[in-house]
Amino acid sequence: MASTLVDIVDATPIDRIADELYALPPAGFVAARDAAARRALDRGDKALAKQVAALRKPTLSAWALNQLARQHAAEYAQAVALGEQLRAAQEGLKGGVLRELSGKRRVVVGALVRLTEDLARAAGSPLGPDAVQQVRTTLTSALADAVLAARIRAGRLVKPVEQSGFGPLSETAVPAPAKGGDRASTARDDLAPRREKKRERELAKAREDITAARSGARDADRALAEAEAELTAREERVEELKVELRRAQQAAHEAAAKVERARRKASAAHEKLTAAESKMSALRGEG
Repeated sequence: MASTLVDIVDATPIDRIADELYALPPAGFVAARDAAARRALDRGDKALAKQVAALRKPTLSAWALNQLARQHAAEYAQAVALGEQLRAAQEGLKGGVLRELSGKRRVVVGALVRLTEDLARAAGSPLGPDAVQQVRTTLTSALADAVLAARIRAGRLVKPVEQSGFGPLSETAVPAPAKGGDRASTARDDLAPRREKKRERELAKAREDITAARSGARDADRALAEAEAELTAREERVEELKVELRRAQQAAHEAAAKVERARRKASAAHEKLTAAESKMSALRGEG
C-alpha cells in the first residue's frame, strides 16, 4: 500500500514497510508485521527483520489519527500552523490574541475529530467514546507540542497521549527517520531549553499574579466590610423610617377620625340651627 503522506522520504526499506503497516487497521497489523519480518529474514536481512519486528501495534485511536494525517494532510497542516501561532502568542504573553486563537483551536480540533471519526467508520473500525476522547486529547496536545505534531504527521502514531498541554511525551509514536539524523529527537532537544525558559517566565508571571491577587483580595475585603457596614446602617435607617411611617399613618388615621366626628357635629348643629330658624319664622307669622 503506497503512502499518501506528504514530506515523507522513504529512503530505506524500513520506512516503506512502516509506512505500509501503519496504514493498516490495528486488527491486521501484527500479522502483516510478522509476515514482513519473515520476508526480510528469508532474504537474509536480519537487521531489517529486527527493525520490522520491533514496530509496535497502534491503538485504535492512534491508527485513526494516522489515517487523518495520511488522508487529510492539508487540514492537519492548517491545525498545526494554528498551534504554532498559539505557542507564539503564549510566549509573547499576548492575552487577547491567545483567547481568540484558543477559540479557533476548539473549532479546528472539533472538525478534525469528526473527520477522524468518519475515516474510522468508513474503514469499518468505528471509534467508541473513549477512543474519540483520546483522539481529541491527542490533537489538542499536538497543537501545543511541535514534536507530537510531527509524529502524528509522520502517520506512525502508536498510542494517544494521556492529557493535553505541554510536558514530556511518552513513547507515543515510531518516528520517521530522515536524512541527516533523527529529526524528531533533534526537535525535542531544541525545544527543551525554550520550554524551560518559558516555564520560568510562566512561574515568574504566576508569582506576580499571586501577589496582585492577594493585594486585590485585601482591597476587596476592605471594600466588602465598608459595604456591609453601610448596608447595616441603611437597614437600621429603613427600620426607623418604617416606625415613623407607622406612627404617621396612625396619626393620619386619628386625624381623619376627628375630622369625621367634627363633620357629624357640624352637620347636626346646622340641622338644629335650621330647625330653630324655621320655628322662629313660624312664631312670627302667627303674631
